[in-house]
Amino acid sequence: MRIPRVPRPLRPRVLTSRRQLGAVLDRRGLLLLGLVAIAAPVAAPSDFFVRIFILALIYVVLSSGLNVVVGYAGLLDLGYVAFYAVGAYYTSILTVRVAIEGWGISPQDLWWLFFLDLVVAGLLAALVGVLLGYPTLRLRGDYLAIMTLGFGEIVRIVATNWVDLTNGVAGIRGVPLPAVDGYVLRSPVLLYYVVLGLAGLAVFGISRAVRSYVGRAWIAIREDELVAEVMGIHAQRYKLLAYAFGAFYAGMIGVFFAHLQQYVNPQSFTFWENILLVALVILGGQGTIWGPALGAVIWTVAAGTALSVPFVQQHPETRFMALGLLVVVAVIFFPKGLLGGRKLRLEESSANGSEEAAADRQQARGAGEAGVDPGRFLSLPAPDPNGVLLRCSAISASFGGLQALKPTDLEVRAGEILGIIGPNGAGKTTIFNVITGVVPRRTGEIRVGEHVVGRVRPSAITRLGIARTFQSIRLFREMTVLENVMVGAHMRMRANFLSVLWRTGHARMQERTAHREAEELLRYVGLWEYRAAEAGSLPYGFQRRLEIARALMTRPRVLFLDEPAAGMNPTETDELGSLIRRIRDDGVTVVLIEHVMRLLMEVSDRVVAFEQGEKIAEGTPAEVQANPLVIEAYLGPES
Repeated sequence: MRIPRVPRPLRPRVLTSRRQLGAVLDRRGLLLLGLVAIAAPVAAPSDFFVRIFILALIYVVLSSGLNVVVGYAGLLDLGYVAFYAVGAYYTSILTVRVAIEGWGISPQDLWWLFFLDLVVAGLLAALVGVLLGYPTLRLRGDYLAIMTLGFGEIVRIVATNWVDLTNGVAGIRGVPLPAVDGYVLRSPVLLYYVVLGLAGLAVFGISRAVRSYVGRAWIAIREDELVAEVMGIHAQRYKLLAYAFGAFYAGMIGVFFAHLQQYVNPQSFTFWENILLVALVILGGQGTIWGPALGAVIWTVAAGTALSVPFVQQHPETRFMALGLLVVVAVIFFPKGLLGGRKLRLEESSANGSEEAAADRQQARGAGEAGVDPGRFLSLPAPDPNGVLLRCSAISASFGGLQALKPTDLEVRAGEILGIIGPNGAGKTTIFNVITGVVPRRTGEIRVGEHVVGRVRPSAITRLGIARTFQSIRLFREMTVLENVMVGAHMRMRANFLSVLWRTGHARMQERTAHREAEELLRYVGLWEYRAAEAGSLPYGFQRRLEIARALMTRPRVLFLDEPAAGMNPTETDELGSLIRRIRDDGVTVVLIEHVMRLLMEVSDRVVAFEQGEKIAEGTPAEVQANPLVIEAYLGPES
C-alpha cells in the first residue's frame, strides 16, 4: 500500500462551551469546592443550618444515583425511592429488631455494624434492582414508568402492613446514631462530615463510571438503543447495570438516613419523595455529573431556610409549590438544566482568511488524510480473495401478512464491493436488517465464514464482524465526534466494572487505546479537525462520514452501507466513492445500497438487483444494467 506524505496536525475549530468550562472547573475548582464543603458546618450560624446541609448531602447522593438511571441510561424510574427504603429498613431491622431486641446486644457494641451496613445495604438494593429490572427493563417509556411506580408503592405498602417485621405505620424506633469505636457521633458537625464523605464517594464513583466505556454505553442506549445494539452494546445488560449501580447509592444512603433520624417509617418513602428527586435531577441537569448535586443543594438549602419564615411554617405545602415553579422556570430558561448546556458548535477561527486555515478546511472536505495506516485501527486478517465471507440461504422476512423479503440467496465475497439496487420498497434495506439482526428472519440460514448465525441480538451479529450504517443518519447527537467513534470500540473493552471504578492500569490502557484508534479513524475519514464538536452540529456530509467511521471502529469484516450518498451533492458523492474504495482496498469488504447509480456502478465489482422483495438479477455492473428485468423494474414494461 502506498504511504503518501505525513500531514501536519490540524487544529480543532470548536466553540468554547459550558462543557469545556466544566472540564476547567473539574481541574481548578474541585479543591475550592472541597474547601467550601469542609468549612460549611463550621461557618454555619447554628446546628439548624448544619442539619439542612446534612439533608442536602443526602439528596446529593439520591439525585446523583437517580441521575445514572434517568439522566445517563434514559430510563424513567418513578420508584427509585424504594431502594432508599430498602437500605433504611434493612439496617433498622438488623440493628434494632435483631441485634438489640432479639440478641440483647448493647448499641455501643454495634458501632461497626453501621459501616458494614453501608456496603451490605447498597449491595442488597443493587440485587433488588437487578431482580426488578430483569423483567421490567424490556419495557420502555410510559410502561416502564408505571412498572417502577408500582414497585415503589409495593415496597411502601409492605413496610406499612408487615407489622411483625417493620412495626407498620408506627415505624422502628431506637436506631442508634453512627459511632466510631464506641464513640457516638452526636454532634451535627461530625454527622455532616460522615455524609460528606458518602456524597463525595458517590459523585466520585459515578464520575468514574460515566467517563468510561460504560458511560458511553449508557448514553448510546439513551440516545438510540437500536444503534447502540448495532455497535455491539448489549442494551439489556447495561440498563440492568445502570439500575443496579443507581440503586446501590440509594441503599447506602438509606442506612445513614435511618441512623441519623434514629427512626424509620413508611411515610419517609412516598411517591412524592420520588417526584422531588426527579425534579432535582431535571433542575440541575440530567446526564451531567454535578448538575443533580447542584439541584439538590439549591433546593434543600432554600427550602430548609424557608422553614424559618412564619408563613411557610404555617403552610409547609408552599415549599412544593415553589419547587414546581422553580422547575418550570428552569426548564424555560435552561431546557437541559442549570449545568446541562453541553453543545459544542463548529466555529470559524480567527485565522479564517489565512492560506493555512483554507488548506485545513479543504483537507477536511476530502476523503481523508493521507498517510494514515489503517492497520493501526482495522487490525484485519488477510482475507482469502476467493473466499465467501457471508452466505445467506433462502432468507425471508415478513411484517404481519406482508412478505417484505421472499426467500433469497446472497453471497458476499472477500475483498469486493457488492452493490444492491432496486426501486423503493424492493426489499434492499430489509435484507440489511435481516442480516444484521434488526429484523428477525422468517426462514433461511445465515453463515459468517463457517459460523452459523442463529436468531440473536444485533450486538451478537456485530461481534461476528458485521457492521452497518443506516438509511437515515443515526448518530449519538449529543456526544462529541470522538465519543461517537469510541462507542464502536465497546466490544474490545475487557475491563470489568470494578476495574473501571478503580481506574486500574488495564482500564486506563483500554481507554487510551480506544482514544488513539478513534483519532486515527477520524484522520482516515477527514474529520479529526472536528473531533471535539458535538456530532449533531456537523454538516450533513460530515455526519455521513462520521457514521462510517463509527462502524469501522467495530473492526468489521463486512461493512454494510445503506444509501450513504443520499442528500449529497456531486462533489461530496465523488469523495464518498473515493472513501469507499479506500475502505475496500484496506481490507474491509463493502456491501452498498445506493440510488445514485453513477456512484454504485463506478465503485461496485458486482451488483445484485431486487424487485418486490425478490432478487431479479446478479452480475457485473454492465450486465445488470443491460438486464431486461432490471430495466423493466425501473422503467416499467414496454407498452
